[in-house]
Amino acid sequence: MTRDDVIEATAEAAAATTQLADHIDRLRGRMAAWFPLDAAAIGRWGDEDRERLHALLRMYEQLYDLTARKLFRGYLFLSGETIAGLSMQNQFRRIEALGGLANADRWIELGATRNILAHDYPTRPAAQADRANLAWRDLPVLVAGARQILSLLRSEGLIP
Repeated sequence: MTRDDVIEATAEAAAATTQLADHIDRLRGRMAAWFPLDAAAIGRWGDEDRERLHALLRMYEQLYDLTARKLFRGYLFLSGETIAGLSMQNQFRRIEALGGLANADRWIELGATRNILAHDYPTRPAAQADRANLAWRDLPVLVAGARQILSLLRSEGLIP
């Protein structure tokens, strides 16, 4: 990829990230009374409530992926950093050192939550509630991290 290709891809990811973070904030506002969830509450839900929760959990995954795989990598590349052979964890640490992330270790934990959401499919309401509560706890940190790297990309003039 050329520098122009990376700028274009990073700018597109930035627009998607902004829209997604804003949507998550709106959903969190509408769903705040639900949390913390318990098994009994989930057991009483109809399809609409389940679909809203599912949408929120998918948005967590998408925001994490956009930020970690697109924005962080775009920032490193556009800043002249070498990313070839650099693990994701080390990319996070480099982003933290450059001011694009408050805490790389916390971001690694957010990745573990993302993996739980993407790869675990609990059927018991108690496990479903635990999974949702974990994501709910982490969402403010995830959104703040996404907005922090967006701000840095823009303030350094790396994306339009």
